[in-house]
Amino acid sequence: MTTDLAQSVIHLLQDQQGFITSNELARKLQVSYKTIQRVVSRINSGYGSNMITSEKGRGYKLDYERFLLSKLSGRSPGDHSLPAERQKALLKKLLLAAPSKLKVGQLAEDFFVSESVIQSDVSSLELWLRKYDLSITRVNRTLSIRGDEKNIRDALMEVILGLSKDTTMNFEAMTQGLAEHDTTFALKQVDVVAQFLKADLPYPYDVNLFSHIYVLISRIRKFVKLPIEDQDITRLKEKVHNYPDLFSVSEMVKRNLENYLGESISENEVYYLFQYLISARFTGTDFKTKAGTSAYTFSEALIELVSHDIQLPDDKPAMIEELVPHVAPMLNRLENNIRLPNALLKEIQGEYPNVYHSVLHATDILAKEYGLPEISADEVGFLSLYITKYMESSKKPKKAIVICTTGLGSSELISAKIRKDLPELEILDVISNLNLEESLAKHPDVDILISTINLPKQKQIPQVLVSAMFTGKDKDKVEEALRGR
Repeated sequence: MTTDLAQSVIHLLQDQQGFITSNELARKLQVSYKTIQRVVSRINSGYGSNMITSEKGRGYKLDYERFLLSKLSGRSPGDHSLPAERQKALLKKLLLAAPSKLKVGQLAEDFFVSESVIQSDVSSLELWLRKYDLSITRVNRTLSIRGDEKNIRDALMEVILGLSKDTTMNFEAMTQGLAEHDTTFALKQVDVVAQFLKADLPYPYDVNLFSHIYVLISRIRKFVKLPIEDQDITRLKEKVHNYPDLFSVSEMVKRNLENYLGESISENEVYYLFQYLISARFTGTDFKTKAGTSAYTFSEALIELVSHDIQLPDDKPAMIEELVPHVAPMLNRLENNIRLPNALLKEIQGEYPNVYHSVLHATDILAKEYGLPEISADEVGFLSLYITKYMESSKKPKKAIVICTTGLGSSELISAKIRKDLPELEILDVISNLNLEESLAKHPDVDILISTINLPKQKQIPQVLVSAMFTGKDKDKVEEALRGR
């Protein structure tokens, strides 16, 4: 079973209100129904509980409450797979030691397996390492990881802390199994930054900074210094005058690290911290990440391109102001090759596909136009979330009049069910058909008429004929009519 197939099964079940048969799942995923049965069994085994329940003749259903609790605890399918755990531990050893060589024989002893098993594990890890532009070198029965130090640390963030786009990032799940003193120190440094700047470092930037500091401690203990290229140092020094507070707090954290570890640290580490801070977004009244002209022009261009595909709120300047504080550090992240994992990416792609694909197309155009590196799916997801958030907050509630023959009883039942099932719909009036003209004159801004009887057509006002019980199908009809407005 691949993790991708397991995740696909879970995502399909998330979108399903009731049960879905194994044959239907198999058809959607283009696999056999026996494969579905095996995948479900492995998922339940991996989570350590019946995350997916089954009933004969009905199929499968996701226990959503258990699923959410398991995500918060950082559990996922395959956590109890011995080879996977061994490979993760092996990868961590190799990354922490990089670029030093480790003996295959010693690794075999450490994991109580044969050398051939270690060699097989390494072959499985090579594909994963490629996404960080890293490789494994084999020389005289030794193994070592080769690549840029920054990429090694980025890989360690995922291996040690589970920071990837498929992971729910929260401190409680992430810090399980980590060194308690190092965790406490790293969390304290996040607070130091926020207090010094008198600003908040919101999620996921706080998690990213914590992760960088924790991995930095792990690497320094291995006597590994960050070899920043001269051109990178020059480029970062040129930015210091734009962000003097961020550079000062980077120096402060570096001094704290030296005191904590009891040894001096390369001055380059100040610039590495500085890279992360100029790539983060801060909120609060006392400090804001400086937004240059490029952040405004990028945001304006993005909104303009997206508006060709999707109807956006009229107040585009307000949308741009909402985007700029995110775009400014995003441009710094692209320049400094800082990865910011998006734990909500799959949910964003599934819930808001039109917005996501429109932003994806727009950023592809803008990256070429501005000479930027490729903008990752994670960053596209964040941009989509900001745009969707503004669209949702700018929505004006649709207004309805509910009509029945008597204006009593059944119309009150319908209005109660509408308030429950369609909370975004504002009910202006509950009337009998005899009072329709009077109500329309009183509420000229009505968006929809919901009625249990067939009404005369009203100019430019959609009307929906529903049953007195207002069933799920009636709800769907109302939503479809509102979408056409």
